[in-house]
Amino acid sequence: MFYTVFSTSDNEYMQWQSDLLEFSWKNAGQQGELVRLVATDTPNNLPAQRYAKCVATSNWSVHPISGDAYSVYNKPKSLLEWLYRERPEGTVLLIDPDCVFRKAVKTRVAPGFPVSQGWVGLDLLEASLENPFGLPSAFSFLNDHCAKFDLTSDAVMIPTLIHTQDLRKICARWLQLCAIVRTHYRDSMENKIWEADMYGYLIACAEYGLKHEHQHLGICTNWDADSMPDSNIIHYCQPIHDKSDRVIFSKHDYQAWSKVDVSLPGKHYYDRELATILNNYIDQLPPPLIVITGTTKPKRRDDVMEGRVSDDLLLEIPNESKRLFLNASGKIIWELCDGNRSIDELASVLGQQFEVDIETMAEQIRQIVEQLNQIGFVECRQ
Repeated sequence: MFYTVFSTSDNEYMQWQSDLLEFSWKNAGQQGELVRLVATDTPNNLPAQRYAKCVATSNWSVHPISGDAYSVYNKPKSLLEWLYRERPEGTVLLIDPDCVFRKAVKTRVAPGFPVSQGWVGLDLLEASLENPFGLPSAFSFLNDHCAKFDLTSDAVMIPTLIHTQDLRKICARWLQLCAIVRTHYRDSMENKIWEADMYGYLIACAEYGLKHEHQHLGICTNWDADSMPDSNIIHYCQPIHDKSDRVIFSKHDYQAWSKVDVSLPGKHYYDRELATILNNYIDQLPPPLIVITGTTKPKRRDDVMEGRVSDDLLLEIPNESKRLFLNASGKIIWELCDGNRSIDELASVLGQQFEVDIETMAEQIRQIVEQLNQIGFVECRQ
């Protein structure tokens, strides 16, 4: 079996990324199962996905022992739960939620032979006491936590293809090493590093003797595109820019679901492709539903076709395979939906015409308009 697996929490920021990833996964024709591991305190209230299988896992965004707030603890922790609870068997494509597919990944791996994207910018040294696992001397603290220092790690990162048997071996140690790196390593600004899980993964793999074959599986949005012209996956961890170096899109301040201007020439091939994938996803979304109130002004869509079937009115949009039958009262309401009058104003007119209580009439109109809006036959504005 082939599994594409990513780990998230259950907030809105993770939701739009998960939806976009799911869309690109389906659109690329990626084979196998898409698995979203959801670290949550409310496992009975999982988010909804069209194609991805959502799996509830315990929330380790705050380490239960150290109290360190680092949401990425959930990646190895959620994988560990999934592996031992559901016992999947086969190839796992590990990615992050801020990834989209350009094309399907077809490579499968056997136990002991993982494949991964190289970590651009991480230059390893010869492994020594001062440079355990070939890492900079700032990682010398690892000598107090690792049995061997002379193992050389691989400079790799997601996307990664690894067999479930290998993941079962390393996940607990990977999680432990995340905490060790977060506790002891500081960057030049004396901050705990966000990449602790990445270092934890490559150290754990070195300890278990896993050597990765390097393939161009993914490209980060701050890398030179010429060096990886045909990557399967775009990892939008950094903003994308146009040729004038203006920011076109950044996940950190993106307002879901707003379109990205693709008329601006991108700096790299992945800039325009990412924007196009995002816009294509937005184009196929159903229109947002609004709360229908007394001040709502419904307007009939011009492309809705009308037909008579006995005493009922048939509404349909042939190209969208949408249809609805309205009875006599529904037909009257439909014909008055011209966009100029609110529901309260329509209720006043029809209530007097048919000698019906205005509040009762307003509720009947609201129900009809709500149904028309859900199907997409009317446009509503306040």
